Amino acid sequence: MHNLKKIITCASYGGTGSSAVSDLFKEFENVKSMGDFEFSIAHDVDGISDLQHYIVDDMHRLKVDEAIYRFKKLTNNIAPNYERFFNNKFKEITNEYINSLIDVEWDGFWLQQPLRYGKIERKIRYGIPGKIQRIKNSLFGKKHDYEFVVYYKRSKMYYSCARDRFIENTRKYFEKLFYELDVNNEFEYLVLDQLIPPNNTERYLNYFNNLKCIVVDRDPRDLYILNKKYWREGWIPTEDVNVYIKWYRLLREHLKYEKDDDRVLRVKFEDFIYNYDKTINEVLKFAGIDSSKHTKKQQYFNPNISIKNTKLWEKNIEFSDEIRLIEDKLNEFCYRY
Repeated sequence: MHNLKKIITCASYGGTGSSAVSDLFKEFENVKSMGDFEFSIAHDVDGISDLQHYIVDDMHRLKVDEAIYRFKKLTNNIAPNYERFFNNKFKEITNEYINSLIDVEWDGFWLQQPLRYGKIERKIRYGIPGKIQRIKNSLFGKKHDYEFVVYYKRSKMYYSCARDRFIENTRKYFEKLFYELDVNNEFEYLVLDQLIPPNNTERYLNYFNNLKCIVVDRDPRDLYILNKKYWREGWIPTEDVNVYIKWYRLLREHLKYEKDDDRVLRVKFEDFIYNYDKTINEVLKFAGIDSSKHTKKQQYFNPNISIKNTKLWEKNIEFSDEIRLIEDKLNEFCYRY
């Protein structure tokens, strides 16, 4: 097995500033930062966490098949974008991983399979052949005591009972991928954005060896204005400020009952700017990186530039009413300047 890399990831709640971390680590001579490339396969829909749920937690005889099918579909879809980062071995390593989890496969059929296709293709593959078989059976079929069953087109089916090896194989999978990021072993640390989400960190940290996570959050006032006026991302609900307030708070409800271990550090985006030296020292101590390796200071993360993305309400007074409401309802999340 290759030498284990020390891995750092940054996580956010969406637009809350994790790029400050990935940009910062570009300034260190012993760190390879992948920048804003989001390697989110662990927590993507149909990704590794969903796969774990069905294989390890649920173990349903048919849902396991569907989970494996969907994971294969997901990784095939993202492979073109991922291959360039992993020496064109992403698909190869991923196929090895999923095959290591599959215990048995066969050509079979169940009722979920037709739903994998669009309406027209579903009709061609299943509807018409089924109708023809029923007509033939009604005209020429032999009479017996058993109900006639249509023979539908078969597809690969899978079952996995990998409960005892899922985590171990997943860790090996990521180690093989990380090796491809630095095959010449030039760097001590690798930094990837969004390896895990900011919530349920204990579950996701379990998939990796040597991983530390820095979660970055941002003042709700700035996030509101950035999206309302500039980004206009549909997954941030800024059309209605009341919905936005509820959404922002709900995303952070997990902080009330989840306790981070020492592999997670939570920082405010604003502290990278207004408390630069203190925050950098805190991050380096957490990551275990010597400050002498910081040889390109402020060449990628410059607080004098990033400061322009703070206190946006002072320059956008047209949002004054919404900002006052946010300050009232989300006061504990507003940065103390």
